[in-house]
Amino acid sequence: VEACNMCVHRVDSGGQPACVEACGAAGGGAMLFGDLQDPDSEISRRVASYATQQIRADLGLDPGVRYRNL
Repeated sequence: VEACNMCVHRVDSGGQPACVEACGAAGGGAMLFGDLQDPDSEISRRVASYATQQIRADLGLDPGVRYRNL
């Protein structure tokens, strides 16, 4: 069993992680992937528009994963 690496091989080739792609194909759209450092990216706009949370933010690791409506 391997830990998730956010499909770095797919992202490096300009793609999306497989889980994000599969979720979008199912019509759910519950997952979004992008560059939080790019203010024009969809993910940055959504994070700015909605309250989001990080799991274990108290650890100060800033993993970049955000959750909405926890």
